[in-house]
Amino acid sequence: MWSPTQEALLAQFRTYLEEMSANDDPPESPEGVDLYTLLGELTALKNEVRIESRQVKGALDQFRGLVEPLQTGQAALQGEIAHWREAGRRAAQEALRPVLLELLEVRDRLAAGLAMKMDQKLSKRVLRRLCRQEQSLLAAWREGQEMTLRRLDQLLASQSVLPIEVVDRPLDPRLARAVRVESHPGVAQGMVVTELRRGFFWQGAVLRPAEVVINKGKES
Repeated sequence: MWSPTQEALLAQFRTYLEEMSANDDPPESPEGVDLYTLLGELTALKNEVRIESRQVKGALDQFRGLVEPLQTGQAALQGEIAHWREAGRRAAQEALRPVLLELLEVRDRLAAGLAMKMDQKLSKRVLRRLCRQEQSLLAAWREGQEMTLRRLDQLLASQSVLPIEVVDRPLDPRLARAVRVESHPGVAQGMVVTELRRGFFWQGAVLRPAEVVINKGKES
C-alpha cells in the first residue's frame, strides 16, 4: 500500500509526463532529394575542389619560387667555402714550405757528418791515442747523431716529405739537377751515378730537386 504522500508524488509525476507528451511536436518526416538537386550539389562540390586545387598549386609555385633561390644561394655558399678552404690550405703550405726546407738543410748537415770517413791510417792513429772513455764518448755521440737523423726523417715523413730515388736512373730534369759530369765505362750516357744532395717530394710534388752527378760516356 502506498502512503498518501507517495500517492500524491506519483500523481504529480504522471501529470508532468502527460503535459510533456502533449507539448512535443511530432517528428518531421525526411524530405526526398531529387536528382537535379543532387547533381547541383555535386557540381558545387567539384567547383570548390577545383578552386582549392588551384590555390594549393599557387602556394606550391610560390614555395618553389622561394626554395630555388635558397638552393642557388646554398650552392654558391658551398662554393665560396670550398674556395676559401683551398686558399687556406695553399697559404698553410706556403708558410710550411720554408720550414721544411730548413729542416732538410739540418738533415743534410747531420747526414754529411755521419757520412764523413777519416783516412784509415789517420783514424787508427787517432783511435790509438784515445782512451777507452773517449772512444765510448765518440761512439755515444755518433749513436746520438744517428738517432737524431732517424727522428728527423720520421718527422719529415709525417708531413709527407719523402726522398726522391734518382741513382742508377736516367736523369729527369723535373726531379734532379746535374751539377757534375763524370765518365764511367759501362754506364749509359745521362745515367745518374752519384747523389750529392738528396731531393725530396712533398705531398706528391717536388719540394727540393736532387743534385747529382751524371755519366757522359757511352755504354760499352
